Amino acid sequence: MHWIFKEYDHEKLLIFSRSLNLDPLFAKILLTRGIVNNEQLEDFFDPDPDKMHDPFIMKDMDKAVKRIHEALLQNERILIYGDYDVDGITSASVLYLFFKRLGGDVTYYIPDREKEGYGLSSEGIDYATGEKIRLIITCDCGINAVDVIRYANEKGLEVIVTDHHQPSPELPPASAILNPKREDDSYPEKNLCGAGVAFKLIQAYCHHFNLDNELANDFLDLVALGTAADIVSLTGENRIIMSEGLRQINTGKNRIGLTALMNVSRIRSEDMDVTKIVFGIAPRLNAVGRLGEASRAVKLLTTEDSGVAREYSDILDDENTQRRTIEKEVMEEAVKEIEKRYTGELPKILVLYRPNWHSGVIGIVASKIKEQFNRPVIMIAFQDDVGKGSGRSINGFDLYGALHANSKWLKTFGGHVMAAGLTIARENLDLFIEDLMSYSDETITDDLLIPKIYIDSEVDIEQIDTNLLKFLDRLRPFGPGNMRPKFCLRNVMPAYARIVGENHLKFRVRRKNRSLDCIAWNLGEQFPIINDPQKTVDIVFVPTMNEWNGTRSIQLIVKAIKPHIEKGD
Repeated sequence: MHWIFKEYDHEKLLIFSRSLNLDPLFAKILLTRGIVNNEQLEDFFDPDPDKMHDPFIMKDMDKAVKRIHEALLQNERILIYGDYDVDGITSASVLYLFFKRLGGDVTYYIPDREKEGYGLSSEGIDYATGEKIRLIITCDCGINAVDVIRYANEKGLEVIVTDHHQPSPELPPASAILNPKREDDSYPEKNLCGAGVAFKLIQAYCHHFNLDNELANDFLDLVALGTAADIVSLTGENRIIMSEGLRQINTGKNRIGLTALMNVSRIRSEDMDVTKIVFGIAPRLNAVGRLGEASRAVKLLTTEDSGVAREYSDILDDENTQRRTIEKEVMEEAVKEIEKRYTGELPKILVLYRPNWHSGVIGIVASKIKEQFNRPVIMIAFQDDVGKGSGRSINGFDLYGALHANSKWLKTFGGHVMAAGLTIARENLDLFIEDLMSYSDETITDDLLIPKIYIDSEVDIEQIDTNLLKFLDRLRPFGPGNMRPKFCLRNVMPAYARIVGENHLKFRVRRKNRSLDCIAWNLGEQFPIINDPQKTVDIVFVPTMNEWNGTRSIQLIVKAIKPHIEKGD
């Protein structure tokens, strides 16, 4: 693993630190986040919803608002068409609840992962026709559904697309297309998730008809769930969304369904953060779509009946347990497949496939395989002669671009730089893999395949105190684009080392007259390094406040360890 220290301008650091009377360490952390002046500092520490961009900057927003208003006035039936992941579920919940609150005749539809696959489907259009729907509003899907939207138009249906995935050159024939990634869209925030784009739509509706902004802001808790789960950059407008959404959740005045889901997840309102959403809430919302009907998750998030909330939260929790079992089996099979197929050097991209894999978990497993082998991964589950695939990428490799370059072998594909999905005929698989391997060999450098850890600053042990932790708390919410700062301690003496749990290290480090408690998750193989009483080590860590039996103390969450080497040795 390469340890990479983030670069900063020493002269800017001096000026910035003095002008704002900031501790140089704090100023350095801010500089590595691109904060170089007082205005940026104020925006970062005061993520106010009133500072969001005007939603009407987004292309087609005026068309979408006018068409929806017409539908509400004419009492037309409106169908909210979501996707089966957390982003699609929360997007659909937001639009359904908002327009229902305005008195609309609104219903929702989430496609079946196994029968229909990702996105807008002809089955969904047929359902809408049978339900006498006049207007469909998609969320987190639709941007590349050219043929399906053309089919909807032939059936007399109008479609408004709200999406955030990468558009193909040909846009669908929709009445309005809201997507900040459109080439002809000047909207400043390109990193909104599907729920974020849906939020801009209801925000625009409120602005246009002089409704209270809080009518839209009231849904930022759900938008925050989608934003965190979709792993988008938590900078700019997304930082505002996450900050305000978490503030609402932390107050404890939550929707009945979300409260029930937090209860089965054993998460207190005041403790909710991005990590707990990603690893606690999101897997349960995803599970019902992976193993069955994702519409049950929308039912949970939109219900006003506490009995229904308890029933559906239990269902989500049970199916998440089943999902973990299936996921573990697929993971074990995938690793064995890699070990069997590649006895020498691994290729630059891994493409794994089997007929018996559950298509609902291959995305999660692909992510874990990517982390373990530090390579882009595509996993394909075949049913008969058609395979459904899900891929995850590494920093520096555009997975969507790779699929686009080899799309002649694919039935469908979509996604973005870091994650994408596809369908492929079995007869095209070998040729697809061959061309994809060649493409990867040309575009993935050896350096990209080396794991890297980015460090904000080297520190002295005396700098790790409660003042630092208070400052770090002000940087929340953490996530992509604003990761929790990592620090480096050099030449510290480890002591009291032991392995706890399955593969975790617990030890203390000492330098001068101070020692600190450390925990290193899943780094048991490093035990020999920290168990040598004659040698010091360097560590990369994040500092936290640990509470045990009523006692609070600073604990270092260690991310990397290596023997200390004096310069010149």
